[in-house]
Amino acid sequence: MPTTPAEWFPVLASRLDARRPEIAELRQYSQGDAPMPEMSANTKASWKAFQKKARTDMGGLLCHSLSGRMRPTGVRVGTSSDSAEAAELRRVWRNNRLSVVFADAIWDMLSARVGYLVVGDRDGSPVITAESPEDCITAPDPIQPWRSRAALLTWRDEETQLDFARVWAAGEWATWARPSKTQTGTLRAKVHGTDWSATELSGTYTGELPVFAMENFGGVAEFEPHRDVIDRINLGKLQRLVITAMQAFKARALKNLPEKDEDGNDIDWGKRLEFAPGSIVDLPAEIDIWESAAVDIRPLLEGEKQDGRDFAAVTQTPVSVFIPDGQNQSAAGAENAHKGEIQKAKDRIARASAPMEAALLAAARVARLDIQETVQITWEPPEYVSLTDKAAASVQAKAAGKSQRWIDKNIWGMSPDEIDEEETNRAAEQLQAMTLLGDANAAANG
Repeated sequence: MPTTPAEWFPVLASRLDARRPEIAELRQYSQGDAPMPEMSANTKASWKAFQKKARTDMGGLLCHSLSGRMRPTGVRVGTSSDSAEAAELRRVWRNNRLSVVFADAIWDMLSARVGYLVVGDRDGSPVITAESPEDCITAPDPIQPWRSRAALLTWRDEETQLDFARVWAAGEWATWARPSKTQTGTLRAKVHGTDWSATELSGTYTGELPVFAMENFGGVAEFEPHRDVIDRINLGKLQRLVITAMQAFKARALKNLPEKDEDGNDIDWGKRLEFAPGSIVDLPAEIDIWESAAVDIRPLLEGEKQDGRDFAAVTQTPVSVFIPDGQNQSAAGAENAHKGEIQKAKDRIARASAPMEAALLAAARVARLDIQETVQITWEPPEYVSLTDKAAASVQAKAAGKSQRWIDKNIWGMSPDEIDEEETNRAAEQLQAMTLLGDANAAANG
C-alpha cells in the first residue's frame, strides 16, 4: 500500500482521471445541458439547435430546491456562542466567506456526488476553500470512511501557464508542477502521467489530514438514479415541439384535377395555382381540396406533467418545483411532499456537518486555538424556508413558552452575531418606549 505523497500521487491521479467523465455527465444534468434526445452521429446543426429547445433543467431544479433548505448560519463551541474561541472561529468564517464556500461544497455534494473542503495556512491565518470533484480526490479509510488516508488537489495557474498537484499523506504534503500545454500546444486534460516535476513546496501537517470530503447519500448525485426519467421528459417535450412545429405547415392536396379544359387543351396547374388569395377560389367546383387535420397536443402536455409528477415523487421534491401550476395539488399531498424534502434535507445536513466542523477544527489548529469542546455548525431550520412559515411558527413557539432567543435560533435560523444584534435592538426599543411613556405621564400630570 502507498504511504508517502510520492507513492500516492500516481494512484490518486489515475482515480481522478477515471471518474472525470462521469462527473462531467452529472454536470450536464445539473446545468441544463443534459444529453439531447434522438441524437445520432450525423445529426445536422439545424436539428441540434431544435433539440436544445426540448431540454429542461430538472436536475438543477432538484438540487436548487434541496440546497435552499441547507443554509449554514454560524458556529458554536460547546454550549456557548460568545466564548473567545467561538468569536475567533466566527472571524475565520467571515474572513473566508464560508457562507459561500460551504454553499459551493454543498452544491458539489448534491449535484456531483461529493464536495471537498481544503484547509491551508497563509502567513499563520487559516484559509478554507471549496474544491470540485474534477480537481480533488481523497482515499478514504476503509474502517472510518469519513477520514482520509491521502488526498490530491490539482489546479491551473493561467498566468504562469503551469499545472500544480499537491498530495497529503502520512503527515506530509508535497507539490508537483508541469506546463499546462503539451509540446504541440494543446492544453493537458489528464492528471496521470510522467511529465510532473517535484517543487520545493512541501511541508508537514499535524492532526487530521486537512482535506475533507462531503459525500452525498449513497455516493450518488441527487438526480443520478433518475436520469432515465429526465431523458423521458426531454424526449416527450421534443416530440411535442416537433408536432407543434408541423402544425405551422399544414399539408394540402387537390383531388379530381382534370388534365384538359373544356376545349381539350392541357391545363398547366403550376401556372393556374399561383400564390395569390384568389387562386383556390377560382378552381372549378368539382375539384376537392384536402387539408390535414390539426393534431390535439393536450394529451402530450398532460403526459409531460405526469412525468414531472413522477420525477417529483421519486426525488421527494414538491411538485410545484417542476410544474408551475402545482398549486392545484391537494393540501395533504403538498404537505407530504414538503415533509419528504425536509427529511431529506435533515439527512444531507447531518452528512455535511461533520466535514464542515472538521474543517473548522483544522482551521483552529492553524490559528493556534486550543479548543477542547465540540465545534458545531448551526443551520437555518429546513422546515421553515419562507417568511410566512417562520412567522407562523414563531407565534406558535411563543405561545408554547419558548424563549425569544430559542425562537431566533431554531425558527428564524439566526447566527449568534445576528441574535446578539437583535437582542440589542429589542433592548433599545424597550428603553425608548419606556422613555416616551415616562414623558407622556409627566406631561399628563402637568
